Amino acid sequence: MRYKDEIDFKELLKNPIRLFGLSYIYFLFIGGIIGAYYILSFNSITRNETTPIVLADSAQFVQDIPMQRGALIAPVNVTEVGVSSKSLIDKGALLFKTNCVSCHGDNGMGDGVSAAAMTIKPRNFHSSVGWKNGRKISQIYKTLQDGILTSGMPAFNYTPAADRFAIIHFIRTFAADFPVDSLSDLLDLERVYSLSKGTQLPAQIPIKLALQLKAQECSNDVKTVEEFCSSMASTTQEELGAKIAMNVSANQGKIVTVALSAKGKNLDDFIKSVTSDPITIGFKASVARLSNEEWNALYSFLSKVNKDKKS
Repeated sequence: MRYKDEIDFKELLKNPIRLFGLSYIYFLFIGGIIGAYYILSFNSITRNETTPIVLADSAQFVQDIPMQRGALIAPVNVTEVGVSSKSLIDKGALLFKTNCVSCHGDNGMGDGVSAAAMTIKPRNFHSSVGWKNGRKISQIYKTLQDGILTSGMPAFNYTPAADRFAIIHFIRTFAADFPVDSLSDLLDLERVYSLSKGTQLPAQIPIKLALQLKAQECSNDVKTVEEFCSSMASTTQEELGAKIAMNVSANQGKIVTVALSAKGKNLDDFIKSVTSDPITIGFKASVARLSNEEWNALYSFLSKVNKDKKS
């Protein structure tokens, strides 16, 4: 007896459609490979690679006003300084080196030594695009007058108006396609800034510094409780009030400030204001345990402090 092969591979090659019955093996093998890859790479596949956008809290960034010296801005004739001349350009070149080179560079390319540290690069005067206020003389003057806070361009309103025009004329030598101002443009500039009258630029200091100086002034002006005690405790009642003030005070300067602002308050109002939040206004918590007699002595003493201070 001749046995026939269970699978005739030669016949399969001649008729490959018969292999379709074994396709599930291929799919099972491929699926196993995909599943193994997924399991081995699960951590990296499921990781969220997109960093969420976190918006900065603008309330945390407070921009104080800059320090600025008071100055008298001399008047100019806008129809004269608005026209380029060799003397204005030469003057502007010197002023540019003093005030502008550190950011805009020697050749006005915006590549000064300070530019590397700036997020928004300084203006390239050779380029005609991206000018915030425009490229006319009147428009560049507005930039020098007001500055551009969004790009870090400071205001030069403390410099004489004639110097600003000189800088503008020198800047416009970096390119040949700067637009020309009409007489109407220059007269509009005069109407806005009153250049022919001149201006008195007030001095200003940062608000934070002003508050510090004011606090120091008040601290020097208001006497301490000890000084009031030594100068005013002339009677038994005043001595008692001064002694109580010394014992219940956590911040002597605040206590005196409270006394100075206590005009028009009677004893009951005074007690309520102190006991409602004693720590904030400079008292110790023990002030709430004073007897009626002690409250009366303390109130009388601080009232006298208030009266003598204001006189």
